[in-house]
Amino acid sequence: MSDVDHAPGERRATRVLVGGIGLPWMRDLDFGTQFVRRMEVLDWPDDVLVEDLSYAAHRVLHLLQELQPAKVVLVGAMPRFTDVAGTVRRYVLDLSPPSDEEVQQRLGDAAGGTIDLDHTLAVGRYWKAFPEDTVVIEVEPADRTFGLGFTDSVEEAMEPVLAMVREEVGMDKDGVSRAEVSGS
Repeated sequence: MSDVDHAPGERRATRVLVGGIGLPWMRDLDFGTQFVRRMEVLDWPDDVLVEDLSYAAHRVLHLLQELQPAKVVLVGAMPRFTDVAGTVRRYVLDLSPPSDEEVQQRLGDAAGGTIDLDHTLAVGRYWKAFPEDTVVIEVEPADRTFGLGFTDSVEEAMEPVLAMVREEVGMDKDGVSRAEVSGS
C-alpha cells in the first residue's frame, strides 16, 4: 500500500518502511525502483509503507526523520564485485556512522545527482536516522549500462527478494500477515 490511498499531506502510522533505491534507466541498477513498482500493488499490512526512495540521500534522510519507523527494509542493486550476478545479499545494517569526510563527499555527490544505496546508507547512518532494526536486501547487478529491463539473473532475483521482504515485515510467503493468521 502506498500513500496514494490517503488524503494529500496525510501519512498513516508507519511501523515498517520498505524502500526501493534504484537508478532509473540503468538496467540492473534500477532493481530497487522496479521492485517497488511491482510490489506496491500487492496487499501489505496497514502499518507497512512501500516507497520508491530513488532520490537524493538527504531527501531520504528527511523522510526517515519524518516517519521514524520502527523498522526499515531497503532493497536495491549494488555492485560489490564479490558475488556472481543475481546473488541476493541480506544483512542487518551496521549503524556505525561514517567519517565526516565520507559523508561530506556523499552529500556532494547526492547534490550532483548521484542516487544509490551506499550514499543513502552513509547519510542515514551519519545522522542516526535508521532504527536499530534496519535490514538491507541487495542484488549483485550484471548490466550497469543505460537501458530498460533486467538481465535474466537479476530478474530471477525478484521473487526471492519479495519473499525476504515479506518475512521481514511479518508476512508468510503467500503474503498473509502472521498477525492475521494468529488472530491478533
